[in-house]
Formats: sequence, structure tokens, C-alpha cells
Amino acid sequence: MEGIDLEITDRYAAPAAEIHITLCQAVPKAEKMDGIIRHATELGVERIIPFFAERSVPHWEPERLPRKRERWQKIAVEASRQCGRSDIPEIGEIVTFERMLRAVPESGLRLIPWEEETTTRISTVLRDPAWSGMKEFILVIGPEGGFSAEEIELARRAGFLSVSLGKRVLRVETASLALLAILQYEIGARETESTA
Repeated sequence: MEGIDLEITDRYAAPAAEIHITLCQAVPKAEKMDGIIRHATELGVERIIPFFAERSVPHWEPERLPRKRERWQKIAVEASRQCGRSDIPEIGEIVTFERMLRAVPESGLRLIPWEEETTTRISTVLRDPAWSGMKEFILVIGPEGGFSAEEIELARRAGFLSVSLGKRVLRVETASLALLAILQYEIGARETESTA
């Protein structure tokens, strides 16, 4: 039987990510989470923490949670392979809103889009010189019914800034994609300006 012999002659380290993003995603209805994980992987998210918010529609039995997490991790592996990433996002344990607030990294810019936020736009925050060197971002996306005022207050106490993504109310799967795209664009534009 004929074959091919290969010899590894050199090794190259994969380039480190320029920014580090944790996406905390309220579990949506049906199979929407599958698409969110695929898109988040393509857009460079390093960690995804699924959680149940007050207005989350699905409420699964505890025995179903590990199977869901395992399925989502497989989707992240497939998406990483498809988009050419050398790393794979970690899918965290499915937790409550309160546990999610405690599970996020201690450092970084913490953002939570809220449809009732009228004064602080996401672009304003990302262009603020106070955050110009920021490389760590924690983003929280709510469920189909949105966050309650009590949840927003808890998030603010945990160091999150509530921000507006614009005048339109976005679907849950659109909100995560939009926020990640805005973040990548603004950070890319910021770095281009600093090297010009």
C-alpha cells in the first residue's frame, strides 16, 4: 500500500486575539441559541455564558441542561473549524441571571443593552477615551421579553453600563450579532486611528 510521509519542519504560534469577549446570552426559544453560538464564534467571542432571565421563555428541567451545553459546545467546535479559528469558545454552565453576574471576568468593560435606555448609546461608550485601551469586554444580551428594571439595577450594581443599540427593538438573535459587529467595528476603527 502506497502512502505519503510528512515531516513537520516548523511550528508557528497562532496570533493572539486582539480583544477578549465574553458573551452572556439569555437562553432564547426554540433552536435560536444554535445560530447565536455560530455567529458569536465567527465574530471572535472567547466564552459564552448561557443564562435564564426573569422573562426567559424556556425553563428546562435540570437534567436537560448538561445535554444542551454539550450540544452547544459541539456547535462552537464546528463553527470554529468552518471560520478558520485556531481556538474554540468555551460554553459555560447554564445559570441564573444572578449567578451569571458573579461568573463573568472581574476586569473589563461590562455592557448590557436595554431597550429602555435612552441616554447612553453603545457608540458613545466605545468611543469614550476612558475606555481607549480596553481589551476585555463582557456583553449581556437579554431574552425575548427583555430585561426587567430589577435585573438592570442588579447589573448596574455589578458594574455594568446599560446602553442603547438604537431606536429599533431587535430580536434576541439580532441583538447579539449587532452588538458584536458594532464592538468589532469600533475597536478596529480605534486601532486604525492609533496607528495612522
